Amino acid sequence: MAVDAAGLRPLARRAGQRAFGWLANPLAGKELLARMRGPRTYVIAMLELIPLAAIAAGLYLMVANASAADSTSSAPIGRLFFAAITAVELGLICLLAPALTADLISGERERQTLDLLLVTPLSRRQIVIGKLVAALGSLLLLIVLALPIQAVAVLIGGVGLEELALGQMILLLTATTYGCVGLYWSARLHTTRAAMLFSYVTMLLGTGGLPLLIVLLAIADGLFGLDMDETIWPLVWLINGAESTTRRMVGDGQSVDAALLHAEAGLGQLLAASNPLIAGITSAAGQIAGRPLVAFEQVAGVELLYVAPWLVFAVLHLLAALVLIWQTSRVLRRASA
Repeated sequence: MAVDAAGLRPLARRAGQRAFGWLANPLAGKELLARMRGPRTYVIAMLELIPLAAIAAGLYLMVANASAADSTSSAPIGRLFFAAITAVELGLICLLAPALTADLISGERERQTLDLLLVTPLSRRQIVIGKLVAALGSLLLLIVLALPIQAVAVLIGGVGLEELALGQMILLLTATTYGCVGLYWSARLHTTRAAMLFSYVTMLLGTGGLPLLIVLLAIADGLFGLDMDETIWPLVWLINGAESTTRRMVGDGQSVDAALLHAEAGLGQLLAASNPLIAGITSAAGQIAGRPLVAFEQVAGVELLYVAPWLVFAVLHLLAALVLIWQTSRVLRRASA
């Protein structure tokens, strides 16, 4: 049966308009122009780039001295430089994302302009996405401006374009998620101060909760019968691979519950992927070891499903962003009812 190409064009055009209509709405354009014309975006860019460039210069001097002392391989030095710069940029983005979005709706409410915005022909979801696109546009500009500093690691060696793209993806999704968090609290709460406070508390729990728990487990190792190696073995598996994990778990000769092992492995992968820093570390370890995106690995005699941490991270954070956008739209809908 032949398909009329001319008849498909209107359908494709309508599908494209529906897909990009939420992103390309007048509110997003207006907010972006207002941000780019004001000095706030450039001041924030300078506040990010100046310390990042200073840290990069210091690290580069250390790299140059280390390379002069030992010129056998620059791969570990390049990876260390890239990891340090990406971690610093990740911290700056986590600090800036809530600040750029926590006042978007609560500020309209405080200026008594929210009702005027709600009576426009734009839907509640278009308003939320328009505000979010404008804020993320500023963060995307910061990520792009910092890209040449990160790219120095490619020149040093040990870091390829794949690792560079992976770092950019983690930074962008982190900015999107915590930007949505700030926007949600901005719609949920009545004052910008309260929205800012709850946004930063949520960000600190999301980025620092799991690393703090690991540190506490390391401090309490051996106390009250707690064995850290058995508690965080999924993290050891994600970083070091299946062989080192098998030696730790089967060394005492005890039998292993396969169902419990599967549940712990799945929960461990979800927890590791929920944190941008740990997701970056485990993803880099998997790339260095040459592990595939999805595979079955034998741990303690059980075939466990391994999924690349960056892939789980992308799915989790995209779902979190969609849920937060939906919840923010519902809050605005109830506010206008």
